[in-house]
Amino acid sequence: MTDCPNPEQDNSEFDDQFPPGTGPENKIEKVSALCSYGMRPHVMTGFLRQLLIGHFSDPQNIQEPRIRRHIEEIGTWQPSQNGLNSGGILIESITRWVPNMADKRPAVLIKRGDWQWVSRVIGDRSVENLYTGETEYTGFWEGSHTLFCLAANGAEAEFLSTEVVKFLILFSPTIREQLDLFKFMPSRVGGVGEVQEVIQGYAVPITVTYMAEEAWSLQPYVPRLKRVVFKASDLLSG
Repeated sequence: MTDCPNPEQDNSEFDDQFPPGTGPENKIEKVSALCSYGMRPHVMTGFLRQLLIGHFSDPQNIQEPRIRRHIEEIGTWQPSQNGLNSGGILIESITRWVPNMADKRPAVLIKRGDWQWVSRVIGDRSVENLYTGETEYTGFWEGSHTLFCLAANGAEAEFLSTEVVKFLILFSPTIREQLDLFKFMPSRVGGVGEVQEVIQGYAVPITVTYMAEEAWSLQPYVPRLKRVVFKASDLLSG
């Protein structure tokens, strides 16, 4: 997720480190434009899905050797015309997932958790302009998403969850920067458990917590001073 070297710049320092055509490149675009209206639950769900799709679209991105070999066998994430997985590892929002989609292949299901409002100051008021009457407000949304790492057996679910949580930890500084978050970090990795909806299926939940600022302002129709009305008689001296 780091910026690519500028092709117009001198990149000779990279020639000795990587063979021709194999240098590192940025495969994930910046997503700050998604948050032009502030962070929202569905934006975070879509971002986590795209982030994981980018990671599991190339076996060379995967650190865990057992997961890498499995992905090479079954194939990487593959899109279909309706936007769902057509093969390979399954990465999907839990609201779009049905048990028959699993097909005993590894999967990462994304579920939104609770969002809680955190006030920064009393009344959330930060700045007030006494001349125009405009008042700025600010506060924070503290939320969470849970990533369920599913696999046909418990050991593979453990390996898959380790791959996901390590990836999120390594890129958490860049994610915080690009999404303009005050906090983003995997905070909890649950124990492996059997999934009732899938025959011989196991899952490990990973909870990701984050905090995003919400800022807005209210502007009166007219400045405060325009509300003051003088009559000519009021200004005449007795």
